[in-house]
Amino acid sequence: MANVLIVNQNGKSSSLIIWISVILKMPKVSVEHKTKVEETITQAAIKNFVKNGYANTKMDDIAKTADVSKGTLYLYFTSKEELFYSICKKSQKSLIENRNPFFKKKESLASDLGKFYDNYTEDTKETLKFRVEAIAESMHNPKLRRFLIQNKRDFEESVTQFLKIMKKERGFFQKNVDLAALASGMIALYDGLYLGKTVGVNHEENKDIWIKTMMAIFFGTGN
Repeated sequence: MANVLIVNQNGKSSSLIIWISVILKMPKVSVEHKTKVEETITQAAIKNFVKNGYANTKMDDIAKTADVSKGTLYLYFTSKEELFYSICKKSQKSLIENRNPFFKKKESLASDLGKFYDNYTEDTKETLKFRVEAIAESMHNPKLRRFLIQNKRDFEESVTQFLKIMKKERGFFQKNVDLAALASGMIALYDGLYLGKTVGVNHEENKDIWIKTMMAIFFGTGN
């Protein structure tokens, strides 16, 4: 153990005994455990967002559903906005995993676009409604708006990097194509179709628009 000397405003000193040995003997939390707790919290947040909407969900609700203390919750996520951002990042990870088997050959582009659209919309259907609600909420929540803007930038960078691979390794796109602008346009198209789905636009109709528009973009910028 160690002694730390503390001097108060009157110049008098007192000793504070810190049991460093006890702290050092505390069990370390494994990466696996942290990942498991984080996933539990994230899933609890999704359940509450789906059930109550983003605006009506409190951090207390999430802690209760996850069966963790508020202290533990705030140790992993400092705010509801940060937690929402984490969910968006997981959605991006799903996008990356979904696209990997596709877009290897120009001949299968139309088929790949359709399969990709089906897979990604299926993976994100649970979060569809509250993500749209969060966008509306961000109009008067600057902190949430900053997270959404950052998520958009992250998303655009991820898509841009994939388009670079398609260009370099698979022969898509002409030399002078602005891939960053193309990525932004592709995301805007998908987001528009995504919003249409919330008001009841048929999935197959949206998919048809996605395929035809993307085919025009790809072959319009191809060799």
